[in-house]
Amino acid sequence: MKQSGREFDEHESGTGGVRRLDSAETIARIDELLEVSYRSGDLGNVDDILSEIVYVLLSLNTRETVYQSVFARLRRKYPRWLDVATAALPELEGVLRPGGLQSQRAGYLQSLLGAVLRDNRKRGMSPAGDGDDLTLEYLHEMGDDEVEAFLVSLPGVGKKTARCVMAYAFNRHTFAVDTHVARVFGRLGLIPPRQKPEHDLYQSIVPPRVRKRLHINLIHHGRTICRSRARCDTCVLVSFCPVGQHRVALEDPRPAAVDLFAGAGGLGHGFRQAGWRVAVAVEADRNAAQTYRANNPGTPVVEADVTEIAAEDLRKVSPGLDPAAVLAGPPCQGYSAAGARNPSDPQNRLYEDVVRVADSLDADLIVLENVPGLRRVNGVGFSADILAALNHHRTAERHELLASDFGVPQARRRFFFVASRGTGDAPVDAPSPTHSVVAEDRLATTPTLESVLRGLLEVPSGTVEDAVVLEDGALLTNSATMRHSQRVIDKIAGIEPGKGPISYRRLERDLARTLVAGHRALPVHPWLNRTISVREAARIQGFPDSYVFCGPRSNQPLQVANAVPPPVAEALGRHLLARRAVQNAVANE
Repeated sequence: MKQSGREFDEHESGTGGVRRLDSAETIARIDELLEVSYRSGDLGNVDDILSEIVYVLLSLNTRETVYQSVFARLRRKYPRWLDVATAALPELEGVLRPGGLQSQRAGYLQSLLGAVLRDNRKRGMSPAGDGDDLTLEYLHEMGDDEVEAFLVSLPGVGKKTARCVMAYAFNRHTFAVDTHVARVFGRLGLIPPRQKPEHDLYQSIVPPRVRKRLHINLIHHGRTICRSRARCDTCVLVSFCPVGQHRVALEDPRPAAVDLFAGAGGLGHGFRQAGWRVAVAVEADRNAAQTYRANNPGTPVVEADVTEIAAEDLRKVSPGLDPAAVLAGPPCQGYSAAGARNPSDPQNRLYEDVVRVADSLDADLIVLENVPGLRRVNGVGFSADILAALNHHRTAERHELLASDFGVPQARRRFFFVASRGTGDAPVDAPSPTHSVVAEDRLATTPTLESVLRGLLEVPSGTVEDAVVLEDGALLTNSATMRHSQRVIDKIAGIEPGKGPISYRRLERDLARTLVAGHRALPVHPWLNRTISVREAARIQGFPDSYVFCGPRSNQPLQVANAVPPPVAEALGRHLLARRAVQNAVANE
């Protein structure tokens, strides 16, 4: 490859490439990632207004399990809030004691309930009989500002508590700022650090429709990941967090890789499973980038065009970046039999940018994946050109790997060009197969397509439930099936295994052909009269069931079909790590 000096200088100066997301774009991505991670998990909040106020007040400065237990004890002991208001103070303190600060809490609680009692009487309500109790249900008739003003006027209720109550008990579009929200937003740089949070400022940058669920998910995230001692290596938000990027880059000693044209993460995920640290990934498509983030926590993903990315752009999100390898799976449409096969397609030369980035990062290894069709594209071959570019500063070899040799129920062949540092190095050999389609003593048997599709996923077309609950309580996501008309179902019913147009090709029961997302739809199920779901396609590609695909349903088939099967990538990643270990041992002798 030859790159003009002017073009190279522009890349190195960082003048193109990375567009900084604005706060609205960032919050939209954060909301999506937290929702797929925590699913707005129940925090134990209640619908009754007064009960919710008490619940929130009890939660202050107390662990979740403790305040939930104390709230339950309180309700068992006192059937009505009126009973709490009139209870003997020592008795009430005894009920609240497990939560700590019982004297203070008992005083606050009785002051609050006393104020509600006075307001009830002022409005002509006199709860006294056995069936009567204090209420604030009349607040439902008020507007947001009026409700907030009333709640804040109650003893012990501030803006945070008021907005929590409005969100949970009223389902109003408010955004409450607690310790977790302030910590996460501060680390992400969304809000400048302040002594006290300005609730209106936080609320103004969060869209009304997501305020409640984002608040819920931020609490979950703050409790499990973004704590005072943050677990940044397990954080799905690290792409947007300078604090997390710095910690991950400095604290993880594993060999680092950069993942270009990262897609949904098949290649990078396989290398992570093999023991590599993917220090940073680059992917231009917003939905594929989100999928990568959701399933590969701790790896920052830059949304950018690889042709415009520079080494310094990558080092901004991975301080001190010194990768051992650059991985890449450039788009294959220009080479693929399913594409236009235009020799002049600029995408056919994207390998040049892979080499450029690898050289600028001084990476020892380059791993470049693509389809065998690149050997000859309407009379023009690209394999020799790719090898020549890779051989400029390294020693390169091309390997053709079959997915079924690595436990994937798919007859998918792909080229892997592997280039290693040093003209004197021997070329990197291919990883040994881990599986075989026929029984062999030394290898595991590749599972059949039928075996991976049997079970919970055997549902008809038009099943709208996206998540199926497994016996262990885990969720099997991306399980919805496409709704077909009766005409299409009848058409599919007549298609034999291995036959049919690309849009409705029926899969065989043993091994699938290479998955193709024709017209954004997936192939036909081997025995059911519908196209396969995204989850079924993911199983055929060797993705774990925990891998969730983000974005609209129409975009997900392409993410799955274009991915490198993770088991293939993992085998290659392990092979390269073992080779690296041998080289290091020899160098240290």
